[in-house]
Amino acid sequence: MRNKPVTGYDVARRAGVSQSTVSRALRDDPRVIKETRDEIQALAKEMGYVPHVTARSLITRRSSSIAVVSGDLRNPSYPTLVNTLQDRFARDDYRVLLMSDRTEGSLDGDIRALRGGLVDGVVFISARLDSPIVSEMIDWQIPLVILNRDVDGSQAGRVDRVTSDNVGGGRLVADHLVAMGHRRIGLISGPLDNASVKLRETGFRDALKRHGIVIDDALTHRGAVDAKTGLDGGFALLDRDDPPTAVFCITDYVAFGTLDATKRLGIAVPEDLSVVGYNDLDISGWSILDLTTVRQPLEDMALAAAELLLARIDGAAGAPVHRQFGVDWVQRGTAAAPPSNP
Repeated sequence: MRNKPVTGYDVARRAGVSQSTVSRALRDDPRVIKETRDEIQALAKEMGYVPHVTARSLITRRSSSIAVVSGDLRNPSYPTLVNTLQDRFARDDYRVLLMSDRTEGSLDGDIRALRGGLVDGVVFISARLDSPIVSEMIDWQIPLVILNRDVDGSQAGRVDRVTSDNVGGGRLVADHLVAMGHRRIGLISGPLDNASVKLRETGFRDALKRHGIVIDDALTHRGAVDAKTGLDGGFALLDRDDPPTAVFCITDYVAFGTLDATKRLGIAVPEDLSVVGYNDLDISGWSILDLTTVRQPLEDMALAAAELLLARIDGAAGAPVHRQFGVDWVQRGTAAAPPSNP
């Protein structure tokens, strides 16, 4: 039995062609006629030949790898983005190196290692962009796209970004709740150093103010962007003598925790309380949740980020691009007019 891996030389010898012809055929190079390409590709598959990544990298000066730096993957919005990116990059034969940024500073050392040519480009998905490492990466001039998270300050004009209209989404929530008749409205939100959370909340508060409503500090709860924050916030805002008639949860993930709190407290949704999320995750439409929310097109955003990064890797020049996607109100069963005597 053969102990050594099959090489391009082995395939060339079996096919009766040169190694360079094998290399071109496996890259679908049109300089090799189609019949020969098909024959060599079939033979390579039969023999179990796998191109040597390191050798190919020395020739192409590319790693054929892309890093995706994600937030905590327990948040169900991140797997949607990551899976879409992986599928798109695979079509161009790129492998994905996935890094999950669960704690502040935990990935700084690993990310700095990317500077040595380990990957051809990087997509940041809602990672902690307040870290100095992001500024460093922009200075390295490695192809970089920020996805589903905006960038504050001077960095905004130095890096490609794909976002949704977070300010407009926050306004949508406020306008619809007020139109339903709600006046006592709660907010369960995330950390304000998260730019998307901050923008979403800004749009929400500004729209309420335009309607003559200011959120009571006692009806605001802030924590991590997770279901536990929704649960804790639900208990804090609802288990009181003067609870709100509606609550805006800064993401669907947070809203899931709040809905759990209403079940535990025996509060009827939407009869006694309206709950609104943000993202429109697939599971938000399940009948057991039926969550009213704001839809941002996560898969379309991920595809746009992938195309933008691949273009930069291929040498596309030009000023940094900011693609902002619109958002939509999704009316389901967790939001309705308030009780007549709240």
